[in-house]
Amino acid sequence: MTKARTLVEGERFLHKDLWRVVERQLEHAVVTPRGAFYDDLVAMVFALHALEAYLNFVGERIAPDIWKDEREYFRREPYRGFDGKVRKVFDLVGIAETARDVRPYSTVWLLKDLRDLIAHAKPMRFGSVIEHSFDEEPSLLHSPLREVVTHENAERARDDIKAFTEAIHAAAIPKVKDDIWFGPTAFGGTFQYSSGHTTLAT
Repeated sequence: MTKARTLVEGERFLHKDLWRVVERQLEHAVVTPRGAFYDDLVAMVFALHALEAYLNFVGERIAPDIWKDEREYFRREPYRGFDGKVRKVFDLVGIAETARDVRPYSTVWLLKDLRDLIAHAKPMRFGSVIEHSFDEEPSLLHSPLREVVTHENAERARDDIKAFTEAIHAAAIPKVKDDIWFGPTAFGGTFQYSSGHTTLAT
């Protein structure tokens, strides 16, 4: 049997895969209301993951030298951490940072807090006084997640992160006009490109 060897090269745009998770989880929450809290939670967390992956996509295309050692670059001031990455991308595409308490930008920080709560989760002690009549049973359940995660907030996360990334994308297009894979929208279009070259294996 003659053996062949194929070299495959290309690029996968993972921010688009992550965005599909957001859309699917929201669809599932509507179709299957029982347990929809968990679908909404996943949608909200993945909206932030998709945003960060998108920031990396844009940053790598506009400032490849910075993104070559992105982890090291964003460990230092004045662009430290996720906050610094957002501000650096703003700088690169020429957008002024807006107020953090105004949508859609405020949603970025709501989702960042949610992600941090999950990433650094630990048992949380709580106590409260509940006023109620003797005829009704008070709920003894408490979760900081349920204070943030609702279907309305999950839909807001989808809408605001999409609006936020599209604003960045529109500002970035003139800077990457020769890049056919950048595409007209942040989360739409091609997920991947690749090519292969086959030779006889020796």
